[in-house]
Amino acid sequence: MANKIVRPTTRQEFMNKLVVPYDLQIGNTNEVYSERATIGLPENNRSKEISLRGDEDKNFSVGIKDINEAIDYYFRNVLKLSVIQNNTRLAVPIIYGTPENWASVQADGYYRDGASKLMAPLFMYKRTSIAQNRNLGNKVDGNKAATIQLFQKTFNKKDVYNNFNALNSRAPKKEYIAVVTPDYVTLTYSCIIWTHFVEQMDKIIESLNYSSRSYWGDPNKFQFYSDISSFEDSTTLNVGEDRLVRTNFTLTLNGWLIPDSLNKYLSAVNRQIGVSQVVFGLEVESTSERFVASTKSSTERKLTNVITTDSQNIVVNQTSNVSAETLTYLNTNKQVTGTFVNATTATFANGWLTAPAGLTTDQNSFTFFCNGQLVEKTAVVSFTESGGVSTLVINASALGFSFSSTDEIIAIGKFS
Repeated sequence: MANKIVRPTTRQEFMNKLVVPYDLQIGNTNEVYSERATIGLPENNRSKEISLRGDEDKNFSVGIKDINEAIDYYFRNVLKLSVIQNNTRLAVPIIYGTPENWASVQADGYYRDGASKLMAPLFMYKRTSIAQNRNLGNKVDGNKAATIQLFQKTFNKKDVYNNFNALNSRAPKKEYIAVVTPDYVTLTYSCIIWTHFVEQMDKIIESLNYSSRSYWGDPNKFQFYSDISSFEDSTTLNVGEDRLVRTNFTLTLNGWLIPDSLNKYLSAVNRQIGVSQVVFGLEVESTSERFVASTKSSTERKLTNVITTDSQNIVVNQTSNVSAETLTYLNTNKQVTGTFVNATTATFANGWLTAPAGLTTDQNSFTFFCNGQLVEKTAVVSFTESGGVSTLVINASALGFSFSSTDEIIAIGKFS
């Protein structure tokens, strides 16, 4: 019988075993992985995968190539090394020491072009070592993103302004970008500079020494802290050969790495969408105490329990304590379109419904809308009825706008 290989339990699986579900029949509903577990590989939960269709943000990663490009950018666009040769300013070429070129330089002591001409001035650099820096941070598990950093985006396309969101006080969604904490490394570069004269070399060393212990790189991309400890001078002066001034120095760069290869799903831009909320306004009793008391009462409530400021369309079951006339009044909410008079006044060609004994019809029995937008009670100066015509007067300053002849003004309430 073949030996059965048992996969070790992950930390998340072990913690899920300790969870006591609220409903034992349902069980633990935390995380259910959609793919079979493979030894040596992390589990994949497809429920956490968010589509990046239409997303303009690229996968975030920092590699060794980005650090090399930061050095090259700084030399070419910031330092701009140059020398004076025959009253002419010459830019110092910057080249990377490929294995072939670097081996030739180490053997001969200088660099020649394709025509065997000695190249000077010239700057050549080559990466020699990469060391992990454990003083700044250390990952817990290379197969899982144990520590991440969240960055909130300033705008989400799903939060485009519309009337529905404005009327219902819809809270905007917050979108976050989750980026795994990088590995901090220290990179060492060997650099060589050739010039014809010592004076030319001195000017280059002055520029490099002043720019040391600062951040190198493109400010729009990545910048890394650099350090140059010392410069080693050597002058080649052999009989029958060209005079050549050479300087060697070691450049140390503090960088970080977020790989985009084996652990791509860790370094990818993960989306976290905040909870959105839609709040609908609700007109209830004038005080919270009355609202709580009315909700706790039974359907067989007495007539005295009905508050006159109630503007809801309340349906009350007919009982021995409520008359048919009262039920008809309570269940009546008629919609009437108004007529524009001026910027603060509108009229409605309907009178008010006569309230039965114990109830009162006043302006609190009506709700007003202008082009679908609620007119707040605090913006209503008066709403009166005379001769079968109702007149609405508003405070334009409190409302934030005034009536126009093209507006649709609607009132809902106890109209006859």
